[in-house]
Amino acid sequence: MNTIEFRVVPHQGVDVIDIVVDGAHLLDLVREAELPHARQEQRERAAEFAPDPAPLLAGDYTCLSRGYGWPDRHLLTDSPETMLLTCTCGIDECWPLMARVQVTGSLVRWSEFHNPYRDWDLSGVGPFTFSRTRYERALRRTGAPGREPGA
Repeated sequence: MNTIEFRVVPHQGVDVIDIVVDGAHLLDLVREAELPHARQEQRERAAEFAPDPAPLLAGDYTCLSRGYGWPDRHLLTDSPETMLLTCTCGIDECWPLMARVQVTGSLVRWSEFHNPYRDWDLSGVGPFTFSRTRYERALRRTGAPGREPGA
């Protein structure tokens, strides 16, 4: 069973939800899995950007806004396409990290991580299986300050 934390942190003047799985930031896990593919793409596109280097797009995401936290059902909806990280430009759908989220009575499972705009193998990320009780408890901590969790 994996562990999860949803940490509300300030980022560029907005509160975002930093997802931590088994003590590692999801963004770091994804960046590591994407790095070989991003380096290959960077080499292939070098001429387009010369004399500057081509961008290295591994892990080029940011955390979801706090609006995706409790009580929103975004991270608790059974779906083959749930956004877990979003684009650094501020437009969620521009460059998202997606995953399949499966919710049962006692478990939440994240699998099939992918970016819909790149055919990069992210099989090294997950799958992750969480206790639904602990998952929901962690998600409730993203609720608005001063509001009773779960209220």
